Amino acid sequence: MKSRNKSLRYHVEDGRELHLFVAQGKVPGGSGAMRQRYIGQMMVDPINPVEIHRGPGQDHKMRNALVFRLRPVPGSRPAWKEEDWLKPAAGNDVEDVDTVPMIPAQTSVKDKDSEQYTTSETVADVPGGPRTVLRREGLLVEAFKKDLEAAGHMHKSFQITIAGEVGALTPDLYDITDHVLYEAKGLTTRTNIRMAIGQLADYRRHLPNPEGLRAAVLLPSEPSKDVKDLLASQNVHLVYQTRDGFAGFPLAT
Repeated sequence: MKSRNKSLRYHVEDGRELHLFVAQGKVPGGSGAMRQRYIGQMMVDPINPVEIHRGPGQDHKMRNALVFRLRPVPGSRPAWKEEDWLKPAAGNDVEDVDTVPMIPAQTSVKDKDSEQYTTSETVADVPGGPRTVLRREGLLVEAFKKDLEAAGHMHKSFQITIAGEVGALTPDLYDITDHVLYEAKGLTTRTNIRMAIGQLADYRRHLPNPEGLRAAVLLPSEPSKDVKDLLASQNVHLVYQTRDGFAGFPLAT
């Protein structure tokens, strides 16, 4: 997150406006310069500002790309055209990717500065809401990755595209050594754990080598007995953080 990426990510904190253009045709004369069509003024989403997607670069080689999530500033009317919208995937595909690294978080002061630009879709839970939970999940995954590596385990993730759908699914973590798919949640609540169970059920349908694949939920603390029973009934393992590391890891055979 440096150079122009950093300038884009922190444009609100740095007091810069962000305006979106799309290339559309070439300027006459053979210079190769592209015409630009103006869409409107934007802002980087304050809750989930950037994602890492796998895709081909200009050299047609697969690479990790930073995909910034933009929202129109309040009161604006972007000049979208149908051709600007993302197209659904033509078919199913699963691409191996590195586990998504954490994007540096804003400071609390900068967070407050950026909230004045949020739209009605993001403002409801901004203070201590989804952004904080995403941060907790990222820290939890990073801590667990260190334990995996210390135990000699290799890990990665996947980018799953589905025919007829826009975007991609990206599981939190896959333990290559033990053939385990993990879904992390930043809060140990029944709602979050039920969501994790559903996500794991969705992801595992599309992954290669499903034979023997195990699923596990990664939590920041120990859940209640009934939630443990819920996980066991769905054949989902439980790993949660303790003062000394992670209980439940390595998974019981």
